[in-house]
Amino acid sequence: MDASRARLAAMRSSEPKSGRDVQQDAMIGLHSVISHDYVDFPGDIPNLMQEAFTHEFGEDLPAALHTLNQGAEWACLLGGGADPDLEDRVLKKTQEGVPDETKMHDRIRKALTPEAKCLWFLCRKFFFTWNVAEKDGESHSIIYRGCYHHRMYMGRLFMLDTRHHTALTVARIPRALEVYNNRFTHIARTPKGLWGWGVRNNGQLGFRSSDFVDPTRLTFPACPAVAELEASLPLWEKHRMVTALSMKGSQTFILTPAGTVMAGWNARMYVGPVENRYIFHPVAVPPGFVPDHIMQGDSIVILSMGDRQMISGDNQLGKLGLGHRNHMAGFVDLPFRVDRIMPEWFFNIFLSGRQLLFAGEVPPHIAQSGLLPGYRKYEKCLTPRSDSQRGSMRYSHLITI
Repeated sequence: MDASRARLAAMRSSEPKSGRDVQQDAMIGLHSVISHDYVDFPGDIPNLMQEAFTHEFGEDLPAALHTLNQGAEWACLLGGGADPDLEDRVLKKTQEGVPDETKMHDRIRKALTPEAKCLWFLCRKFFFTWNVAEKDGESHSIIYRGCYHHRMYMGRLFMLDTRHHTALTVARIPRALEVYNNRFTHIARTPKGLWGWGVRNNGQLGFRSSDFVDPTRLTFPACPAVAELEASLPLWEKHRMVTALSMKGSQTFILTPAGTVMAGWNARMYVGPVENRYIFHPVAVPPGFVPDHIMQGDSIVILSMGDRQMISGDNQLGKLGLGHRNHMAGFVDLPFRVDRIMPEWFFNIFLSGRQLLFAGEVPPHIAQSGLLPGYRKYEKCLTPRSDSQRGSMRYSHLITI
């Protein structure tokens, strides 16, 4: 990095500038850092600056790359091949995670080259933009059959999947307001609706495919109320349809004012019997129940509407605490209050107020601890049980360790 700076510094002109040139450069630089967030301020600041510049210097503000706002400039540089990973974090993480996958390492090296890092040092504005994007932007990486990595800043998203891309590639979606990630499946909430991409063997994006899929608009053909709500919103306000979104365990839940919809693995447990389990369906809840909050584990979901809570999920071992082991085909009222769920493979732990409640198959170490009196190892605890408050606290320490 220091060598790159030195080479670029030597290329810059060392000729002194006049005071007027300094003033002109300052106005250009000030205009370039004004965000679009200020466009609606009284007085229309960007236009006033342009008029002042024209009046003072007899010319329009130059349409140069360094006069763009930071988000547009960042996107232009990445689109031109700039590598934002100056510290090689993606390569280092991959080498640590899968040290034997040398072909994957080579693909990352070819996509994120040392030469491409130099572009950020062509001028101070470029390097400033990189610093701001590192601070205010977001990134996500996952290693599965390949290495997937994406970066987003001011709604612009670039992705790299070593099995399908040879460089950071712009995501062909409208400006992203928020991105939800679940390992190798991703959904972006945009002003023009929801867009999903990645690998989704279980249909968690509302359609099925066994390979990587580029960003695709999510639709709701089996959810008429939600589809009607989305269609009724203005063209650039479709994001208002979503009140909450949760993805875990190859399952996607989307909460909207018109109800909650779901797609993905074991959909029957949440939506009931359906013909096509690879598209979004409304969850099976009583009429008038419109959730405003969701808690989700890999095989358990709790929906809340005010103080009312409903639950569904894998109940094979009685893990839902409903007093039975029946298979679920929709949501039922929760007989106890839950503030947080801590799901495990054979049981669930529910935080209820200051108590920890246990439901499911009792593992040997819990049976031996005496925290669940009367239950032997591998017995099924169908109704949530807790020892005394002291015992609950001891179990809390046990699972924390």
